[in-house]
Amino acid sequence: MIGQENFALINEDVIKVPGVFGSAEPLFLLLFAFGLEALYGGILRLEGWLPRPRKMMGLVVVRLDRALNRSRNSTGQKKQPGQGTATQLVNGATSLFLLAGLACAAGYGLSFISRNAPFLWLIEVGLIALCLDNRSHQVRLNRVRKALALNSLITVRGELYPLVSSWFRITDLERLQGSGLAATAVGGMARGFVEGFVAPAFWYGLLGLPGLFVQQAVYQGARFYRQRQLQAPLERNFGRSFTGMDHVLMALPDALTALLFILAALFVPGAAIGQAIRRCWSSQRLADAALGGALNFQPDQPGQEKAEKGHRRKDLERASLIVIISGILAVGLIAAVVLLRYAL
Repeated sequence: MIGQENFALINEDVIKVPGVFGSAEPLFLLLFAFGLEALYGGILRLEGWLPRPRKMMGLVVVRLDRALNRSRNSTGQKKQPGQGTATQLVNGATSLFLLAGLACAAGYGLSFISRNAPFLWLIEVGLIALCLDNRSHQVRLNRVRKALALNSLITVRGELYPLVSSWFRITDLERLQGSGLAATAVGGMARGFVEGFVAPAFWYGLLGLPGLFVQQAVYQGARFYRQRQLQAPLERNFGRSFTGMDHVLMALPDALTALLFILAALFVPGAAIGQAIRRCWSSQRLADAALGGALNFQPDQPGQEKAEKGHRRKDLERASLIVIISGILAVGLIAAVVLLRYAL
């Protein structure tokens, strides 16, 4: 029989292992979630019954908008009295504060439970995976590449619109042709990697589940109000706090993604690394500039057609390769940090 002292030593050693009895290393959980999302992310039959945090946060955004944003009446035509610019800004900031507070409280509560109950860290892993959205972007962009190769522009626009709906109206996409759509796809690829992979991983690694939930809540609110502003440009005051805070939270992940793209371009033949670096100096959206620069896309001539249609598909294939290598580099970096921490 094992004595009490030996059992205590064994128990102490076991508890130090990542992911056991609620004492999991957050970065270890993040790596676990990466693998889970890579296998099952974007599968419709799972999304039908799983409570995705982004969807629930989006519902809260809509409820707060209905309660606090009265700049339009029920018909959406006339402006309500007493809803001037200052009032809309204050109400928007209040909505942001309430949403972030709820997200932080939910994240802290779930994190506390997962760290203090046996094996409930699996719930935290599942929540992280549900906040990631990289695999579905890759699947959709693969369809875009195939449709561009067949010159099926209607299919391209239909697959591309969900990826860029925060920045483009459907009428904007209808005005673009082959090379313009390819350039937009590259931008959507970069934005998707920042918003669906790097930003959630960065804020979870930095602040845990509360930080991840706050970032996701702000992102959902900013996405909601950007789409609204595209339809009604005058209705931007209420959502200004969301878009401003989202810009702040995305600044570091955007810069980190640009660095990953530049490093990944070193492994891709024909990538214009110098052009990627130069474009980053003169652009506010660093990830888009780095990826577009590595492919040597000309953003000032988005509608100019290339002589060979096959070039567009090759450009998107190279862009996809850069994104995949960037993901591998990010995962490798996190794994190295985990191993270093447990080696010391």
